[in-house]
Amino acid sequence: MKLNKKLGKLVETAMGGIDTLGFQLDSMGITSRVNRHTLIAFVMAEQKRAEGELDSLKARIGSNKFKIEKTIAGVEATVQNTINTVLTPARNTVKTVRGFIG
Repeated sequence: MKLNKKLGKLVETAMGGIDTLGFQLDSMGITSRVNRHTLIAFVMAEQKRAEGELDSLKARIGSNKFKIEKTIAGVEATVQNTINTVLTPARNTVKTVRGFIG
């Protein structure tokens, strides 16, 4: 709780400084765009942009993960088919021998 009060006081002091700087720049005719509101708007816009970038990265990772899983499934299916193809003659031989014995 004490930390929150100190942090709030620090933020309020910084915002007051921004407002004072903006007022002085405005009075000198340089710009009227420096104040706490434009600073907050800029920070919020950058936050949204960062969130968009993060969502984009998550989507790309998900897409690549799906492609990798699909490739692995294809390789596993190919290996299984190859094993079945290779073992088919042996299975047929075993069945023929069992038919003669049984």
